[in-house]
Amino acid sequence: APGGEVGTQAAMKDALRYSFFHWGISAWSIYAIVALALAYFKFRKNAPGLISATLYPILGKHAKGPIGQLIDIIAVFATVIGVATTLGLGAQQINGGLTYLFGVPNNFTVQFTIIIIVTILFMLSAMSGLDKGIQLLSNVNIYVAGVLLILTLILGPTLFIMNNFTNSFGDYLQNIIQMSFQTAPDAPDA
Repeated sequence: APGGEVGTQAAMKDALRYSFFHWGISAWSIYAIVALALAYFKFRKNAPGLISATLYPILGKHAKGPIGQLIDIIAVFATVIGVATTLGLGAQQINGGLTYLFGVPNNFTVQFTIIIIVTILFMLSAMSGLDKGIQLLSNVNIYVAGVLLILTLILGPTLFIMNNFTNSFGDYLQNIIQMSFQTAPDAPDA
């Protein structure tokens, strides 16, 4: 389990290592399995792009009946919860950044406003179609991320960032098996 006192070198090292773990190969491999299953049945078997279609070999005709519909409803519900969680956590992060940079209050009202703004922007981009709105958002996102990366490397402590990235990534690779099976049974709140 992560250790180290808050604000220490050990805590920073653990935080970066677990960031790689939670947002790296472990998470993306799960997404890739679902994507490959959906793509195979959609493009090779001409099945609808539904989770239930990927279970046709197991469920047979039941995949197209009430059981299949239940599976699809659960998949949509899980996706909505995942998006809502990401949106909520993202709003907290944006609010934290605005508080740090500009002294904006860090509270529910600001976070709710951020969620409303992001939701409106998403709805506008989705209504304008894949070719216009979402493609524009994707391109802007790439450019902004590139500019932030370059500015961070130029204006920030470049050597410190690169050394910590390399060390933390090495720690992640060295401990990925142990981290994957960590259940922390000895934790105080377990």
